[in-house]
Amino acid sequence: MARKKHFQHGSLSKRGKRNRVWVARYREPVVGTSGEATRVRRSEILGSVAELPTKRDAQLVLSNLLRRINSANYNPRSCCLFRDFVQEWKTQALPALKYATQKHYEYLIDIHLLPTFGNVQLRLISRESIQALLANRLKDLSWRTVKHIRTTLGTILGTAEVWGYIEDNPVRKTRLPRRGLRPEKQVLSPEQLRLLLENLPEPSKSLVWLLVLTGLRIGELLALRWQDVDLQAGVLRVRRTLYEGHFDEPKTKHSNRVVPFGPKVLSILRAHTPEAHEDDALIFMSSHGTPLCRRNLKNRQLTPVCKSLGIVDINWHALRHASATLLDSVGTPLGTVQAILGHSSSEITRGTYLHSLPAGAREAVQKVEALLTGPKRTQIEEMQNLGTTLIQ
Repeated sequence: MARKKHFQHGSLSKRGKRNRVWVARYREPVVGTSGEATRVRRSEILGSVAELPTKRDAQLVLSNLLRRINSANYNPRSCCLFRDFVQEWKTQALPALKYATQKHYEYLIDIHLLPTFGNVQLRLISRESIQALLANRLKDLSWRTVKHIRTTLGTILGTAEVWGYIEDNPVRKTRLPRRGLRPEKQVLSPEQLRLLLENLPEPSKSLVWLLVLTGLRIGELLALRWQDVDLQAGVLRVRRTLYEGHFDEPKTKHSNRVVPFGPKVLSILRAHTPEAHEDDALIFMSSHGTPLCRRNLKNRQLTPVCKSLGIVDINWHALRHASATLLDSVGTPLGTVQAILGHSSSEITRGTYLHSLPAGAREAVQKVEALLTGPKRTQIEEMQNLGTTLIQ
């Protein structure tokens, strides 16, 4: 039989000499760390005697406090530590996420969340403590990184809420300050790209060519196999991605796509085609047949060459931005750019990946200037009429 529920009124007492306060004491049903049901004695300050002059006033506050515990629908909260719950969450919930997301969450948990909340009970993690963590991290970290910390903690505590460890998720009650103006992304001009390609060694040279001309993500490019490429039709299919030696599905369903390529990409792929190869062999791989490491290639080839040429240090993803900008500069429709890049929304393509090139900007303002400072439309019509009369 279920244990009979205890209805309680709690007890009140005054504490202090100068600043006297009302103190309430009651017992709260909880679930112990090993899963057993128990009752824990609680003590909580309700307010000062100046705010609550009579015992009846304090009793009303206490009754509101105990209403939740005395409710027939009340479920005892767990005393589980955040550290212990994270271990359970990693075993049951984390594997459902993509591999790259798993590694990112694990990093944020180990570096930021466990040092702060590791030894705190889940039920005691409050909105105030989370807001204090976010404010403290904003002093040293970027707004985007702090947002990721908040998202990770919200995901964990959201699972705790679903599993019945806590009543609600306090992360939903927190707010981040407005994001300040972000510095403009540095986009390589065509001249800088040509200079970079002339000086890069292999295999980074071929990788940069393909990233710029196809708009693929670096993980998608390193995961390409010969079975994904049709040299006769001039298309390649994105079926998987690579992250730290682990193959996974593409980022989104729209990332699973077919991308056309031109003669330059065709010549590069043919140059990398071995005399004999299996269809499931990687196009770009090490001498041992293992996938290439994007981090090693950047540190050993891309960054040193950029530094020697006086070009701003870029990462592999910046070349995807360069590809999108070049497509836009030659008048490619937005929907086509979106399809090539594999974006789920045109807003991502327009707002994040398209950057105005200096040459294109100069041409645009010159056209506007000519429109405003050139001959008026009526003058043009008069000159045309005069020319017609002279011909007659």
